[in-house]
Amino acid sequence: MAQKSDTLITYSFGENYYKEKIKPVETYKVYKKDSVWLKTTFNWKQELIKTETFADRKLKKLNGGYFEYENGKILLKGLYLNNKKTGLWTNFDADGKPKESKIFEEDKLNGPHIQYWKNGNTKWSEHYAKAYKVGESKLFYEDGKLALKELYDGKGNLTDSTYLDRNGEPVTKAGITTEPSFQGGMKKFYMFLAKSIRYPVEARNNRNQGKVYLSFMVSGTGKIEDIKIISAPHISLAEEAIRILRQSPDWIPATLFGKPISVPCNININFTIS
Repeated sequence: MAQKSDTLITYSFGENYYKEKIKPVETYKVYKKDSVWLKTTFNWKQELIKTETFADRKLKKLNGGYFEYENGKILLKGLYLNNKKTGLWTNFDADGKPKESKIFEEDKLNGPHIQYWKNGNTKWSEHYAKAYKVGESKLFYEDGKLALKELYDGKGNLTDSTYLDRNGEPVTKAGITTEPSFQGGMKKFYMFLAKSIRYPVEARNNRNQGKVYLSFMVSGTGKIEDIKIISAPHISLAEEAIRILRQSPDWIPATLFGKPISVPCNININFTIS
């Protein structure tokens, strides 16, 4: 610990397996329970901060319950199936009250997505079908009054909208919320992508081409985080798309009621061989 070196301790007793890895700031333990492997991570104070379930001893395939903790309380819980988020995922506040709930199917939002104010009132209510917004999306002020109502078709396209101030009077969308944006607009963003792309040799040699669909978060500070591949024609193209996004300059973050917030985004990058 004093030399900031990692220590690895392994115990093996038949089918049971125990491993502890000590780092300057965290410790984790892995043990087998029934047919799965559980990994528990602790901070430097030895407080539990995460529990993960894996299907394999090498801890490559998340398959089961996932939990994050702070001060002994659950902050996030959900379920993985074959390394992909599935079913209900719930975030909690420091008091243990639900802050946000989402439904996933194979890592894609697929069902109701609800956010809550601290007083328990619904903050945002929307519905997704395979990562696309569908039907009504509603945003409410903390007192329960409607601030925004949008209607989306089955492909995530906005077809109708209403925006209201706290007195119920019509306002522009910018008066309620703004979307994240790249400095200079999306045209500049795609210019950045075009300059940065290096076609993977393996994909080029095998004539692999097509669109890589990705999702990511634009944080409240404009950083791109939590990049996920939705689909890709070849793994090397997916890896290249991720590499490029990680190099992206900061974006202008989204805002809600005038304050910056983190927002998920979807894009696609088209790889073609001329």
